Amino acid sequence: MDLARRRCRSRDRRKGTASILIVATSGNRQWIAGRCARSAQAGVQSGMTLAHARALLPGDDPVRVMPHVPQQDLQALHGLAQWAGRYSPVVAPEPPDGLLMDITGGDRLFGGERGLLARMTRDLARLGLTARLATAPTFGGAWAVARFGEASPAIIDDDAMRAALMPLPPAALRIDPQVQDALAEIGIDRIEHVMALPRETLPSRFGPDLLLRIDQALGHAVEAIEPLRPDEPPAVARRFDGPVKRLEAVMRAVQDLVAQLSDRLRSRERGLLRMNVRLDRSDLSPLVLGIRLSRPGRDAKHLMALARPALESAHLGYGVEGVRVSAPRIERMPHAQVESWADRPTDPGDEDTALGPMFDVLVNRLGPDAVLTCRSRQSHVPERTFQHRSVMEQQRERDEPEDLTPSDRPSLLLRRPEPIQVRTVTPQGAPAHLCWRGRESEVRASMGPERIAGEWWRGAAPSRDYFRVQDRWDRWLWVYRRLEDDRWFVHGQWA
Repeated sequence: MDLARRRCRSRDRRKGTASILIVATSGNRQWIAGRCARSAQAGVQSGMTLAHARALLPGDDPVRVMPHVPQQDLQALHGLAQWAGRYSPVVAPEPPDGLLMDITGGDRLFGGERGLLARMTRDLARLGLTARLATAPTFGGAWAVARFGEASPAIIDDDAMRAALMPLPPAALRIDPQVQDALAEIGIDRIEHVMALPRETLPSRFGPDLLLRIDQALGHAVEAIEPLRPDEPPAVARRFDGPVKRLEAVMRAVQDLVAQLSDRLRSRERGLLRMNVRLDRSDLSPLVLGIRLSRPGRDAKHLMALARPALESAHLGYGVEGVRVSAPRIERMPHAQVESWADRPTDPGDEDTALGPMFDVLVNRLGPDAVLTCRSRQSHVPERTFQHRSVMEQQRERDEPEDLTPSDRPSLLLRRPEPIQVRTVTPQGAPAHLCWRGRESEVRASMGPERIAGEWWRGAAPSRDYFRVQDRWDRWLWVYRRLEDDRWFVHGQWA
């Protein structure tokens, strides 16, 4: 439901506040698979028909009906389980909308169970997700309290586990709906009523699962979960019959392995951001050569061109016994449509892809800190309008270049403003004569001033009055007067 609400807000701000109904279709029948809290307050329940749900909602209340796509929910839950790995290494998805975590020993890193739950609640709220959290000695107990308990987050210790389960409905035991209906027919609506029944009669009357779930919730039966395991990075390897000393043979083996790795990545529609080439030397420790890419890629020819200089300078020792090529960091790549016509106009999105190979070559030769890109930023202070960043930093959708306010700015902005000597006709007027870098000149033309105030939230920053002036050599300079001490500086020049 939180995922549906976020989609609505991203599409239409007004509809983001509407009542949301998740509708599943079975034949010609449409029934409610999920609803928001606003719809629940109006009486909408899961399982009722869409027509019945619409009749319960106010007529002037906007309604957003979204189809129920279980596969998308599973993918989102799987992604959330991967995200939750920051709290515990043992995380298992519990479809359709839950996670089971083993926090044994890991809660100390967050100041105990209470600190861990507070941290998770805060982080989930930042993601726009509403969650009910509980910790208990057993998975079944935590599942029951989180879904049917009164308080959230809740911390249940060993002594309070049985008492916490007693007032909950039988559905908290994770039993089948048929068993729940059978219990309801004889007036059992709480777990304490189930516990009052003779234990030996439960399997014959309600099946073996009821007794198993009770024992699992109380800790009398062992329950194991299947944690989400990280995918192994794609890798290919080759072993030689004996130590190989010739660089050409090693280079050919690496080329074949890179081609195989590229085919695997293409079949999974993935691209690598880092490639490791490991040479198992007979008399020395393994040598690992790292290749980095600025953008996800899988072109075997380009990857081999990046690896060749490192291989040529590698110390092979007395021979290489095996080669392994792996991609420890990969990302999804959009599907590329093959063009049929050579004269078809280039897609505007191909510019970044064309620059990627050039960036990769420069980075692997000079280092990532030596190849920078310029990113625009929202700031009216000229020197803070742009920021230099390494090309290896991946630009996400939320990190797109910010829009700048259109203004007349010089084509060359000095890294640091340079002081100048200025004479003016009036105390606060435009420059009439200036001396910059030891050369004096009268001012032939002047435009301004343009006052730019400092960013007060960053500390003390004086305001400036900028002027555009033309000197005797017909250069247009961008100069400013610092108001706090009346000093003048050159900040830029028009080409």
